[in-house]
Amino acid sequence: MKKKKNIYKFCVAPMFRYTDEHCRKIYRIMSKKTLLFTEMIHVRNILYDYKNKIILNKKKENPIAIQIAGSNSLETAKCAEIIYKKKYKYINLNIGCPSIKAQKGNFGIILMKKPKTIINLINSIKDNTPMEVSIKTRIGIDKNDNYNFLSDFINDIYINSNCKIFILHARSAILNNFSTKKNLKIPKINYKIVYKIKKQFPKLKIILNGEIKSIKESLIHLKKVDGVMLGRNIYKNPMMLNYVDKNIYNIKNKYSFKKKLKKIFKYINKKVKENIQMYKITRHILEIFKGNKGSTIWKKLILENAKKKINIEKIFKIYKKNN
Repeated sequence: MKKKKNIYKFCVAPMFRYTDEHCRKIYRIMSKKTLLFTEMIHVRNILYDYKNKIILNKKKENPIAIQIAGSNSLETAKCAEIIYKKKYKYINLNIGCPSIKAQKGNFGIILMKKPKTIINLINSIKDNTPMEVSIKTRIGIDKNDNYNFLSDFINDIYINSNCKIFILHARSAILNNFSTKKNLKIPKINYKIVYKIKKQFPKLKIILNGEIKSIKESLIHLKKVDGVMLGRNIYKNPMMLNYVDKNIYNIKNKYSFKKKLKKIFKYINKKVKENIQMYKITRHILEIFKGNKGSTIWKKLILENAKKKINIEKIFKIYKKNN
């Protein structure tokens, strides 16, 4: 029997207001194998969006997962049916957002205290579509930040919903008016607890998330878990994606970085002709030359010219001339 491919081996995290369709297009050009995620979308935004423009057909972006948030199983079931019709294969439930808005809206990390709700959400998706379901969460919440709590939580979800894919941000969440920003830094990251979970649940796919900074670090983690997920460090250094296919998946790059850059510029020009403001796309490539000589010049040129009607190739030529 042919072994099923692990599409979760290297993922770019869903980042609200960042991983939009333009960002994902650029990332897909940079890497064919990386699993991309949409921004977090509340189920009601999908249900009440006229013609569901918020989730256009993403077949060309595969592999891609859509991340949704909510707590109502009936709404989630209807939402899942719409998503499936839009050619998505993978759906992810956000059980990790610690924002005060999410807490008040009864979605995100607050659901970690309500495993029965999570189970109902997963089952509502599975009963209505054949999509593969994963959940993204933290390793704990408030005082429930020990191994036994996490182990019991995962076991409960697995036994009662047969969800086999858990993306774990390796730090607990602190509520009680603790800001989202603080929850990205406090408490300290704890990779060992995620390694231990993988040992306890060898049949589950355990994906590690949180402060992974490089391909080298990713390869070290991949010796102990099934996949890694990077977010802010990819956005701060998208060039990293240029090395994913070769170093993570052992596949030779079909195109050089220079050719990939031409494809990105072609996409930008196409969208500008469709009346998309260029800065809405170029904001995602501000750091594309990070670590290279002249990266500061590139950022300055983009910021100065992105709102003007100037061809992106002209900006690049000015950059090359000054570099």
